Amino acid sequence: MKRLVTLFILTTLVIAAGFAKPRQKDLSGSIAIKGELTREYKKVPAGTPVIIRRVVKTNQTTNNSGIYYAVEINGLQESVPLEEMDVVSLSTPETDREFWQQVYLKRHLYEYFHNRGYKHKLRQEIDEECTDYLNKLNEIAYQDDYITSYVQSVFAKLNATTIDPNRGESLNVRVIQSAEPDAFMLPNGSMLISTGLICTLDSEDELAAIIANELSHYVLDHQVDNIYRAERRAKRAAFWGTVFAATAEAALDIAYWDDDRNAYAISFVADIAHITALLSMPTIDRLGMKYKIGQEVTSDRLARELLTFKGYNPDGLASALEKILGYYNQHQRKEDINRYGSIENLSKRLDKIGKAETQSNRPYLRNTCDVVTFNAAMNFANKRYKEAAQLIRKNISNGFATDNDYIILVKAEMALSNSEEVNNRCLSLLDKAQEMAGENPNLDIYKQRVLLLMRMNKQAKAADTLKEYLTLLTRYQEQGVEGEEKEWTNKEIGWANQMLERVSRI
Repeated sequence: MKRLVTLFILTTLVIAAGFAKPRQKDLSGSIAIKGELTREYKKVPAGTPVIIRRVVKTNQTTNNSGIYYAVEINGLQESVPLEEMDVVSLSTPETDREFWQQVYLKRHLYEYFHNRGYKHKLRQEIDEECTDYLNKLNEIAYQDDYITSYVQSVFAKLNATTIDPNRGESLNVRVIQSAEPDAFMLPNGSMLISTGLICTLDSEDELAAIIANELSHYVLDHQVDNIYRAERRAKRAAFWGTVFAATAEAALDIAYWDDDRNAYAISFVADIAHITALLSMPTIDRLGMKYKIGQEVTSDRLARELLTFKGYNPDGLASALEKILGYYNQHQRKEDINRYGSIENLSKRLDKIGKAETQSNRPYLRNTCDVVTFNAAMNFANKRYKEAAQLIRKNISNGFATDNDYIILVKAEMALSNSEEVNNRCLSLLDKAQEMAGENPNLDIYKQRVLLLMRMNKQAKAADTLKEYLTLLTRYQEQGVEGEEKEWTNKEIGWANQMLERVSRI
């Protein structure tokens, strides 16, 4: 009798389980993605407007993935399985929220985060490492409020602030000193844009494209996913110890630019070797920014969608990558390229995107001409004279050169060559700088002219220029300069008097 009772109870439980309502897991929360039916569905005609309200996963997986979409059709809710979602064509998004909800829907990110979780503890550890790294990068921050604000304005237009309430990263962008065309999206939502990238590009569409691409990696969670996989392959403590080692040893010594502080209104420029140490391959790799080619291609596609939605030319991405590729080809760099890995990887991406017409935009070139001057100065200070001259010629060609640009170009050309042709050209460039300076004499023009005339064995003209230089320095000193300005003026007066005495002996 006892066996019969037990059998009855088990049978009852099995039957009840068979008719039990399937358990559901809400993956998306409340969403509102508009679309329309592409064909007749459950006797509802094609073209009928629909609204996708939720993404749900059930424990019923017979013949399907268990993923359903709660779709509102004519005011009634229908459960459409993932396998039948081709019946819905999504409408063009009208708001940022709609755009990012569509991204999550089309890229199955709701399912991704359900399956893998948000890994909040891991994200917290990543944020601590990124914060430590960013504190070190403060030493090479580009100190120009106008340019920083301009880059921030482009970033803010593309910013995915409404993307996901479960992701607590604070998205932001910073401009750093670096000769190379770098852009990194750290896994904690901080983006780095180098002055070298700003100089390499020629339009806001290109800048927006690079930002959109980096932002796409963040949206698709590529950095955290890469770190998670790397952490699983290594012992946890060993992995984070390697990250710490890659960032903690990156110290920066500031190289002051001798006498050029007053001439170029730049307090200091960083030493390129130390910048390279900070933006090192191990650091980039360990912070999840060594992307597989598949991740790059996926991010490129999303970036083009975002650019189109925001009114930018999506071909800006191909144009930008082509110029970055050109930079590394010109510098004969095939491998160990921080952000892009190799020339081969860049070429593969461009093949997938397709070639586009090279872009150039005068407002962008005007907005960023001071960055070009700065990077030229940084290259000159680090004895990269060809690079310095090339950047200055860009400003001259675009019609945005200043008297300081011409002085940098003269210094670079004098460092590269000593011929009658080059020396005469440098004299003409200094004349142009003098003309542009107008009523406000640029003292460095006089000093550079002295050095050039001495090189050309024109001692009499050099002596006359030295006397003019001394007169201007004395007037400047009489204005009551103090501190470093006074120290600099005294130093220059001493140098000019010494040179005048030397010329008189020749």
